[in-house]
Amino acid sequence: MSGIFGFFGGAADKASKPAYSFETLQHLCTRLQSIVEEEQSNRENREEILVEVIRQITEALIWGEQNGHEPNFFDFFCEKNILADFVRILGLDRISKGVKLQLLQTLSMLIQNIRRDTSLYYLFSNNYVNQLIATQFDWGDEEILSYYISFLKSLALRLNAETITFFLEQFPLYIEAIRFFGHRDQMVRTAIRNLTLQVYNVKDESMQRFVLKRSWRTYFVHLACHLRELWFKLDAARERCVAGGSENDRRALQEVNEQQNDLLMYISDVLSMEEVALREALAERVLQYAFFPVLLGSLGDGGAASGSLVRPAAGPRDRLSPECALFLLHETFDIFRSTPALLNPVVAALLLQRPPADLVGSCWRPPPPCPATYQATTPDVSAPCSADANSVAALDDGAPDEPGAPVYGRLAKVALRGGGEGAEGASDEAPRTQLRSSSDACVLLVAGILSACLACGGAWPRSFLSSSGLLPTAPPEGGGVDGGPEVVLLVVRALERHTSLRVVVLQALVQFVLSMAARAGPSTDGGGSAGEAAWLEAARGSARGALRSAAKHVRSYLQGALADAFLDIFAEEWEAHCTRPPGIKEACANLRCLSPQAANGSLGGAQGWTADWAFPGSSERQHAAKAIRVFLLLRQLCHELSKEGAAESKVDVAMTSSSGSAGGATSSSAARNPLHVLEEVADGYEDQRSVELGRQDRIVCAVASAEGRQSR
Repeated sequence: MSGIFGFFGGAADKASKPAYSFETLQHLCTRLQSIVEEEQSNRENREEILVEVIRQITEALIWGEQNGHEPNFFDFFCEKNILADFVRILGLDRISKGVKLQLLQTLSMLIQNIRRDTSLYYLFSNNYVNQLIATQFDWGDEEILSYYISFLKSLALRLNAETITFFLEQFPLYIEAIRFFGHRDQMVRTAIRNLTLQVYNVKDESMQRFVLKRSWRTYFVHLACHLRELWFKLDAARERCVAGGSENDRRALQEVNEQQNDLLMYISDVLSMEEVALREALAERVLQYAFFPVLLGSLGDGGAASGSLVRPAAGPRDRLSPECALFLLHETFDIFRSTPALLNPVVAALLLQRPPADLVGSCWRPPPPCPATYQATTPDVSAPCSADANSVAALDDGAPDEPGAPVYGRLAKVALRGGGEGAEGASDEAPRTQLRSSSDACVLLVAGILSACLACGGAWPRSFLSSSGLLPTAPPEGGGVDGGPEVVLLVVRALERHTSLRVVVLQALVQFVLSMAARAGPSTDGGGSAGEAAWLEAARGSARGALRSAAKHVRSYLQGALADAFLDIFAEEWEAHCTRPPGIKEACANLRCLSPQAANGSLGGAQGWTADWAFPGSSERQHAAKAIRVFLLLRQLCHELSKEGAAESKVDVAMTSSSGSAGGATSSSAARNPLHVLEEVADGYEDQRSVELGRQDRIVCAVASAEGRQSR
């Protein structure tokens, strides 16, 4: 009966009694020590009991800490040195996975839930936590790794100027964590990167010196090697897609791109921190191991110099395709626009007419080999561990063992200001060469990179931007247009190859030229410098030539099979032309820059493809639609570059006269439909009204069918 009454009265009894008592904790700790001291043969059969005892001790300690009823709970835990027993258990031979998981979970929960500073200091003292961190588990076991990473995360959240002193001996929290920086699991990578940022934010000089030295020798080198490895994977995935890859290949391309983008964002976060020495050390390593030899080195010799700077033959994985290199360079300008420690050397090597010899040599030499510690444990885990903290092998990369003054940053700073001697024969030919490339993706990406340079151009002297061909300068004596921005003229001339460019590329090039014209300021009304007037006139001449070529191409479709459907196609393309096109930045960040230039008829079920990103297929209607769209884009460009828009008005009149339109005159405004006839809205015309037609009158009707819209 007492059992029955106890059942119904249990709630009230539990409400009046604590969940754990001091006697219960004493019993659990005694039980734990007895299990630890038992013989190995007997203990193996009682590991389930051991797991349960550890779990109950954890719950009792957290309950006592949070409720404040029994502050002597944790004091007893310290007095009996239970944390040392935890370390001993992890060091036992043939300990089960369940016990390891429970101990890692116990430590994580204690660190997260302890409120008293004295309790936290005890946990971190006597080096027990450092021993737990340095314990080497089976890193191939995902469950153990997950608990271990959670343990490290809980420690990082409690780091501050006071607690950091408990970890400074070999700093295993940092050394062990950075071994997993390139793990295949995204959650692991994210946790480790957040942990390192937490460490870098702690204001402690001794810790910062230790982290700087170790990162310079291993971590930052590993980051750079992993970054370029992701770039090579991205290029390999691109090649598979170009060769007609499957949907899995396209997903792999997207996945690798997301990984390298995340890593670039993390590097940008580190380069944005207050610690100057750390920023400069990371920038030097990623420039030395990745950006110079891989990205810039993949864009050609750039006017290869003679002598010792002759570029050696590249290995099979030393270079990227131009499309991939330019795509990544555009991401670099987008992500690192506010981090001059990395961006200035890249800009100097890319755009200076005579870049410093050391920068040129870094671009032409093969990438330094990865150190022996990179991915030394497993493909997911690098070395060394904290136990080998003093046995880091020397790096054969020509750099000093200790971080010093930033070599690349200093060279770039002097060169961008116009000082120093450049490499003989070296020049900024890479952007110009790619603007003449047969790959329209390269043309698009170069325009995006140049646009990004101008967007953050306030960080560099105007003299540098002018000498690089991005801003106009005073014209030379005797006249000419050499004083204008040369690369802009190359972009305008690239429009003359409109038949080999996709619509999205043409849209981006038009936007770039118009933005440059707006930056140069008005010159058609007499304002602006002579240099600006000269290059704007040259740009208008090239644009008019491209427009005449596009108009001639469009007129070829007025006769033949598409004669009756021409007006319908024109109206559809005008409607598409009036929609907002993607910006240059948006277009260059799109993975379609790396994907094959599919035809409209072969897109199939490819997700995200639009006609603007593809070349016309076998259908003549698609070719006519693209030709009309190109004409409209170039018409808009000419109108914006010309004060009165006379050139495009003449072409419009010729177009409408050839088509036999009822209204031969068109508006010169690019915002008005060229086929718009004023009489259509005049008085006397309304729906459902009968009109007598003469023998020479004709009405054009559009009929929608399964085959498409047809005019009769």
